[in-house]
Amino acid sequence: MKWFVLSFIFIYSYSWSQKEEYKEPSLPIDSATKTITYTKVISVNAHKDSLFRKGKSWFFSYFKNPTGVIRQEDPTNGQIIGKHQIKVLNPPDKNNVQTMRGIVQYTVTTQYKDNKARIVVNEINLKETSYTPIEKWLDKTSPSFTTKNYYYLEQIDKEIKAMIKHFEEYLTKPTTPKKEEW
Repeated sequence: MKWFVLSFIFIYSYSWSQKEEYKEPSLPIDSATKTITYTKVISVNAHKDSLFRKGKSWFFSYFKNPTGVIRQEDPTNGQIIGKHQIKVLNPPDKNNVQTMRGIVQYTVTTQYKDNKARIVVNEINLKETSYTPIEKWLDKTSPSFTTKNYYYLEQIDKEIKAMIKHFEEYLTKPTTPKKEEW
């Protein structure tokens, strides 16, 4: 009977201590560059210059430090390029405390034509001493591979999709003229 109880406790504790497995997220991989690249084209009934101004206004409404994010503005070609970063957290520990895994940087490019706007998010990398693309977290043949990488990628995916959704909603939202009050 002791043997049965001891083996039951061992099996129960072993199964309880198993690391949580995370599912691989579905990420947009560019067929040419083989990198994670988010792209969204939005149809908007507006002139290129108007869309450019609204796009620049979006940078100021979405980012806390838009002047630190925007790296290049080209009204003639209808393009704004920015660089931003987000914090990536480790999974919660047994006390439900999350620590920071690192900082992930990315490039956000917005482009404008008559009746169209496009947002592209690419060059996503982990801020380390050397350029470390996050695609390495998908490499199952790497000795450092763990399914915890999927947890990090899911955070990045969620953050970028929310940003793209905000961009689309901001550009398609009709602007209401301000009333002058004397």
